[in-house]
Amino acid sequence: MSRLISGPFIGWMIMNEWYLSAFIGLAVSGATDWLDGYVARRMGINSVIGSYLDPLADKVLIVSVAIAMVKKGLLQPWLVGLVVLRDVGLISGAVYQRANSLDWEWKSWSEFTNLDGTRARKVEPLFLSKVNTVFQLVLVAAALLQPEFGTDETQVYITYLSWLVASTTVASTVAYGAQQMRSGSTLVAKQKFPSSKSS
Repeated sequence: MSRLISGPFIGWMIMNEWYLSAFIGLAVSGATDWLDGYVARRMGINSVIGSYLDPLADKVLIVSVAIAMVKKGLLQPWLVGLVVLRDVGLISGAVYQRANSLDWEWKSWSEFTNLDGTRARKVEPLFLSKVNTVFQLVLVAAALLQPEFGTDETQVYITYLSWLVASTTVASTVAYGAQQMRSGSTLVAKQKFPSSKSS
């Protein structure tokens, strides 16, 4: 969960044009993320709340860094806007899913956010979304190194990578939308035709 803190800090370094330091900070954040996941898998830790916080931490990191990079002219505003719009949609979908799991009835905010309580459903990221996140991180890393070490040729590759990020962002958004529609249809079917078990 260090990404929740490191994202804004790396963004601050970018605003001060400490691009190499920001790149190193991004690499460290990625390494700690991998280490957290490795330890969790080894210890069999796979909590519901973790399934929400992990993608949220990714979004805080990427969005904080990307917005700072737009302000410094390192990334295109339209691309960052597309990514932010997608993330807002995914977060809204997660909130809707949580409310739906509680049948839209909860007594307090603490009950709503008690993701390790009863009726909480884990968030399972799609493979396409993971690929999109990897492309986003590669793009951010490449764009951070461009002012210090880049050439006109590497800038062309960054442009190609930007379009790749845009394509996978749109594709993963559509995939999540389809997943939510299927989940909603399944829930409606269960409500109409509840299974009965004889004792």
